[in-house]
Amino acid sequence: MKNIIRTSLLLVSISFSLAAQDSKEVNYGENPEECKKNLTIMQTYYKQKAYEDAARSYRKCLEGCPESSKNIYIVGERIMKHFVKINKDNKELRSKYVDSLLMVYDLRMKYFPGDQKSQMKILESKGKVLAQYRINESMEEAYSLLDSVVNYTFPNTKSSTATRYMYVTKIMNKKGKLECTDVISNYLKIENVVKQDPEKKSYIKLKQKSLDYADKCLDCDLLDSLYSLNFDQNQNDTNWLDAGISLLYDKKCASSEVLVKMMEKRFESSPAAKTAIVLALYFGNKEENEKALNYFDQAISMQKDSVKLTKYLIKKAKFQNKIGNYSGARLTAKKALNIDPKKAEACIVIGNAISYGASSCKGLKFGGPEVFWVAVDYYNKAASIAEDPEVKAKALKKAAANSNYFPREKDIFLQTLNVGDSYQVGCWVNASTIIRAKK
Repeated sequence: MKNIIRTSLLLVSISFSLAAQDSKEVNYGENPEECKKNLTIMQTYYKQKAYEDAARSYRKCLEGCPESSKNIYIVGERIMKHFVKINKDNKELRSKYVDSLLMVYDLRMKYFPGDQKSQMKILESKGKVLAQYRINESMEEAYSLLDSVVNYTFPNTKSSTATRYMYVTKIMNKKGKLECTDVISNYLKIENVVKQDPEKKSYIKLKQKSLDYADKCLDCDLLDSLYSLNFDQNQNDTNWLDAGISLLYDKKCASSEVLVKMMEKRFESSPAAKTAIVLALYFGNKEENEKALNYFDQAISMQKDSVKLTKYLIKKAKFQNKIGNYSGARLTAKKALNIDPKKAEACIVIGNAISYGASSCKGLKFGGPEVFWVAVDYYNKAASIAEDPEVKAKALKKAAANSNYFPREKDIFLQTLNVGDSYQVGCWVNASTIIRAKK
């Protein structure tokens, strides 16, 4: 150990001498040689993970020559973090090391603040320590530091810093030091940080943590009011729109009118199938049928993914059934079947369309009941191809219910027809089927 220290002393002394030549003036205190020796010993012990010995040399450097080298504070931070970590079960001792760690940051700012970027890194570290270990005593200082850092580094803020920032934001709100509008503003700020790399694991975790910390203030009514108030001045700001849409969706504020206004505005500048389908469903629920159909058609025309396209077509077909356009619903659902012949849900939608529209076919030979033969054909087909047991059960239930509307056997006989014969059903249904009697 002594040989290693002697060798290191020589090497580091040379480096200090060279550094001194490059620097205009280095303040090694009243005893320069002692200072250089302590600096070297501190570095050497630290590299050997002899933290107790390194800490003694670190303290000597602080006492004798605090202005001599920023390495005092770089190494000092690491030493104190080590002691904070290993003393997690000894609260009193850990607290003392936290105090020492905070002092490292204060002295670093005093003697070696560096440029603005360096200063922000120091404040970032101090803010995170305060947030973790001194939240009750130094809540406002922690918030002030982290707020400055987030604003400086935005949108490339570290996920760990952003998480602490939102945690302190939550505590500040809980203690009545921040309004909910401030909490939401901070949340949206962090949303834009997450957007830099939304698939990154740490950012996914950050997004969820931020939602949790801001949850108390993310009430749909409050959000709706806030965004409505700010819509006119921000409606052309795509970042504002994207963050707001994401937040309102995360909080399941789907009925929010301002959400729809934001989505429509975003759709104008950047049309997307996923936006169009949401707008279609919204206006469908509002019974603004023409608008809904327009957005359904745009969503379908823009969607290139076959799986999603099938889902969109089925959604549109269901809506067409809802508004009484049964022939249109059947046509739309058949397009879904053409893409995916095993889509049982599409068969159910067609069966529904035919069943719901039976009353428009009273001019047929049986007065309309024959239409239910075709409806049941589609329900049975759905049951035969369904992979989901629930979908299969649903189809079979509908088939059984619609079978009750079949013509009676005597009515079939009166038409000089027989059960089991092929039969062409006319009207808008226009499909071939098999004659069956009501049981």
